[in-house]
Amino acid sequence: MTSAPPPDASQPTILAVDDDLGVLGLLEKTLSLAGYRVLAANGGWSAIRAYEDSAGPIHLLLTDVIMPDLTGPVLAERLRARQPDLRVLFISGFHDADLVQHFVIRKGFTLLPKPFSPAGLLRVVGQSLNPSSGPS
Repeated sequence: MTSAPPPDASQPTILAVDDDLGVLGLLEKTLSLAGYRVLAANGGWSAIRAYEDSAGPIHLLLTDVIMPDLTGPVLAERLRARQPDLRVLFISGFHDADLVQHFVIRKGFTLLPKPFSPAGLLRVVGQSLNPSSGPS
C-alpha cells in the first residue's frame, strides 16, 4: 500500500487492488499520471485497511476478481456495505464465463479483461466515474 497525499476534492480517489505487484504498479502509475488520487493495495485485506485509513471518500474501487485473501466481489460487498454509492470496476485475467456471469454481469458491475492497455484502462475508469453512466 502506498501513502497518499492529503485528498484534493478535484481529484477522484481510486482504491486500486491487485495481488500481482506488477499489475498494481501499472494501475497506480497510469492512474496517478492521469491525475487521479490512487490508494494502492496488495490484496483484499490491505484494501480494507486503506479504505479505513483514507482521509476522504473513495470514488471508485478498481479490483482484481480473483485474489488469494479476499475475492474482488467479497471486497466490493464489504466496502459497499459501508459506502453504498461506491462505484466498482473489476479487472480479471480469468475469463471463466460462469464467474463473469455470476459475480460481475448479474450484479451490474463492469469488467475490464486483462491484459489491457493504459489507454483502455483510462477509458473504462472514466466511464465508471461518470455520474451520468449510472452506478457501476
